[in-house]
Amino acid sequence: MPSEILRFENVWCGEETPRNHIDGVSFTLNQGEGLLISGPEGSGKSIILDLVLAKRIPEKGAIFYAGKEGDFANTQEVEMLRFSVGYVNQTAGLINNLSVIENIVLPLRYHTRMKDDELFAAADFWIERYELTHKKNTRPVGLSASEAIRTAIIRAFIVEPRILLLDSIVDALCPLASRHLLTLLFEDIKLRGISYILSSYHPTIFVGRELQFMLVYRGKVVFQGPLAEIKKVDNPYLAQYRVYATEGPMHPFNTEI
Repeated sequence: MPSEILRFENVWCGEETPRNHIDGVSFTLNQGEGLLISGPEGSGKSIILDLVLAKRIPEKGAIFYAGKEGDFANTQEVEMLRFSVGYVNQTAGLINNLSVIENIVLPLRYHTRMKDDELFAAADFWIERYELTHKKNTRPVGLSASEAIRTAIIRAFIVEPRILLLDSIVDALCPLASRHLLTLLFEDIKLRGISYILSSYHPTIFVGRELQFMLVYRGKVVFQGPLAEIKKVDNPYLAQYRVYATEGPMHPFNTEI
């Protein structure tokens, strides 16, 4: 039987406004499974990722990690939880005065007792795989968008996370770079049995992948099911989002109702 890694049970979190909360979100991720979350800006995608990282705390409902409800008042437990979750967002979040390889080994310096030769050997494996050897000594200012994202992905992978959160990582990249990056990424995720959550404004990029799919709008889940079903299901929200229509049940801009 697959082992449960993460579960949301009827989670509510955020402000009492239509655009700054999530309402009644539930899903389960077993080991090696993935969830893709999509929806217009301000729909609540980032709130869900913040909840996984314990950067926010649910006001209603519960979040379970490996079958145990999260104790967010326990500082030590929260710190251990965050170390087990790899997080990459669209801005990459690299440290400007460190080179690519220094950014990558930084979490290992803080959280392991590995010696320098071990640290750099581990980093070199990933740097070669993600085709960054020519930039290993370059600082973030000298990286392209794709190179910065790849560096951040390596930094997340190198600590061997149980859960990987990937927030809009390919939304602003060249389609060729996106496709090649996702091929490498999904191979490494599958090989290591990592559970993962992706957020993206462009769910059709991922069609053909075995993923759960959740479409959110103004904090509510308006569709939930296999990604393979998004072109088949008769759902007005999906129908609008599939073709990026400006007319429909979803308003294009993040404004108050």
